[in-house]
Amino acid sequence: MADAPSVIHLDGAQGEGGGQIIRAALSLSAATGQAFHITRIRAGRVRPGLQPQHLAAVRAVAMLCGADVGGAFDGSPDVRFEPGPVRAGEFRFEIATAGALTLLLQTVIPPLATVAEASRVEVTGGTHVPRSPAFQYLARHWAPVVAGLGLRVRLDLVRAGFYPPGGGEARAEVQPWTRPARLLLERRGELVAIQGVAGAARLPGVAERLGAAARERLWEARRLESTWEIVEMPAPSKGCFVLIEAVFEEGRAAFSLLGERRVRRRRGRRRSTPRRSARGPPRALGRGRTRHHDRGDEPPGDGCGRRLAIRDTRAHLGPPRRRRRRRGRRAC
Repeated sequence: MADAPSVIHLDGAQGEGGGQIIRAALSLSAATGQAFHITRIRAGRVRPGLQPQHLAAVRAVAMLCGADVGGAFDGSPDVRFEPGPVRAGEFRFEIATAGALTLLLQTVIPPLATVAEASRVEVTGGTHVPRSPAFQYLARHWAPVVAGLGLRVRLDLVRAGFYPPGGGEARAEVQPWTRPARLLLERRGELVAIQGVAGAARLPGVAERLGAAARERLWEARRLESTWEIVEMPAPSKGCFVLIEAVFEEGRAAFSLLGERRVRRRRGRRRSTPRRSARGPPRALGRGRTRHHDRGDEPPGDGCGRRLAIRDTRAHLGPPRRRRRRRGRRAC
């Protein structure tokens, strides 16, 4: 059966080919009432198709508008989505894994803003996940930017959920989008201030050290003064993050970074990689296994194997220096 002309066909592998294509399609489809059919979802990824975090977005938007959905299962390569009218209310969505709940909020907020009544949303999942916006990025940067479009949303963090355990929770209150405005981002103007947030959960003293190190680095590298806010967050697992905001006269920018386990600042540590000097190969080459002669399987005796091994490895560095033969020493 041929598809109806009103259905838009999308290629999920086009461009970056990630999950953002289907999230944007879901949000726009529910807000405009336009049906779509997307194929080859995340075709170029190691695990192609819908993953739990993408499937949660499909089901969440379908709940908002009572959509008719086809292909909504784990690993599905294509999805057909036919939306209905969006309704306001109170919703709760749960991501089974540590998938980024911030991406889910960005997907459901625009459709909910198109109705005439306010809505409240609760989401559980990961609030600080690699390759995804942290919750503070959404609350301190994204929300003020979309407010310039007339979209008003309030975001609150109940508890943080760091990757991989997750277990975080956030709430959003979405107001009706009654006066859509035009947002111009052609000029940013002069730099006004640099603000930062250093946060940690179940790691005493880490947030203070992160803020101090970031402030020192900004001053040493760029001679930029910055003000920092230190936050301690409730969370079921340990984690930390840094968010840097650059506020300009006509715009703003924000950058976030998550802390990694077993990574410390090391000072005065000797290099583990052997150095190569101008006079010859690294000394470590002489401590390895000696090479055998081509004419047999037995290594040469009398300690000559070590010198032969070093001399052989010098072939790619040029001819070896000539050495004078010492008197009274037997040559191999």
